[in-house]
Amino acid sequence: MKLLKYALMVLFSAGMMSCGGGGSDDPVDEKKPTGSISSAATVNAGDNYTVSFSASDDMELKSYRVQIAFENAIGMTVKTYQDFSFDSNSDLTDADGNKLPSIDGKKTASVSFPVSTRFGENTVAKKGMYKLTVTLTDASGKTSDPVTKDFQIQ
Repeated sequence: MKLLKYALMVLFSAGMMSCGGGGSDDPVDEKKPTGSISSAATVNAGDNYTVSFSASDDMELKSYRVQIAFENAIGMTVKTYQDFSFDSNSDLTDADGNKLPSIDGKKTASVSFPVSTRFGENTVAKKGMYKLTVTLTDASGKTSDPVTKDFQIQ
């Protein structure tokens, strides 16, 4: 009787372990991140331009890329234009030399940092239209649709 009792316990335990459950309670990241830009529409040549945006994701944000590129110079052709640009993948600091803010691990974030419109001591960005683009990536690798804003250096 004891042998039968132990055999049934072993069989019952083995049966329970084999039912390890195929389901998972871990949440699944189904949405890509979203963002919005609140930066100003104009800045004076030589002044710092403040990049400001908010980011959110249903699970967890990982990183962002900010790009500023020439759109249309006032009174100049593209061939003669030395444009002001910024790319957070290569320009890793703000206008004050500080490391760019991180959004890693957050569900929502507000980011703001200054970007210089100067090239060295005596050269400032030319007047014209520029495009600010923000692209977000979440922890699962999903990338947002780019969010853009046109602004003018005057």
